[in-house]
Amino acid sequence: MIILVPSPLSQSKPVLPVLAADLPHIQACRTWLVENAKPARAALQFFQMPVPIRDLEIVQIQDLNATERSEWVKKAKAGQPIAVMSDAGCPGVADPGAEMVALAHEHQCPVLPLVGPSSIILGLMGSGLNGQNFHFHGYPPLQTDERDKWIADSDRRSKLEKSTQMVIETPFRNQKLLEALLSKLSPSTRLCIGRDLTGEHELLKTQAVAAWKKQVPELGKHPTLFLWQAT
Repeated sequence: MIILVPSPLSQSKPVLPVLAADLPHIQACRTWLVENAKPARAALQFFQMPVPIRDLEIVQIQDLNATERSEWVKKAKAGQPIAVMSDAGCPGVADPGAEMVALAHEHQCPVLPLVGPSSIILGLMGSGLNGQNFHFHGYPPLQTDERDKWIADSDRRSKLEKSTQMVIETPFRNQKLLEALLSKLSPSTRLCIGRDLTGEHELLKTQAVAAWKKQVPELGKHPTLFLWQAT
């Protein structure tokens, strides 16, 4: 089967990202299909692997062509458990691992998702915003004009649908996105900032845009989730 293995969300204070009861599934995997090899090796130290990490086959999904991806899925279906892991959090969620999962379903290969941290779920749980109607957009538009229009449109949609809007950004652009959100969202819109969730620099706070403007936090280059709901 294909086993979907969560990895630590934060590199500043990493901890075991899975349930102890799931470790036997993980420890049976000798092949790991990952987003990037370096963070994968760092995460593997938490799983008490029965063999040295250097003896595991660690393959970056982005380096595989379509035929190679299919071959790995066929091996998993034939009885070789193969792990899929993201750089941070749950694989397959805003992550190239989703392509391997889709391929597994095409080949009728069993898929086993393991419980672990997801910044999207943790942020939504801790935001106090609508957890029954929400939309995760991934990354916002890159161009300033498009991004600002998109923010304003999402604010209107949130008010109309009574929905929570969620977005992430490349860490070095966090501050610029926050400035844009504070400029383009309505003053009464509730904005939640989820920075370095589970890490030592964690910030999880929701308040009106007008309140955020009085004291704008410095986000730094930490993974950050932004959530908002118009009132």
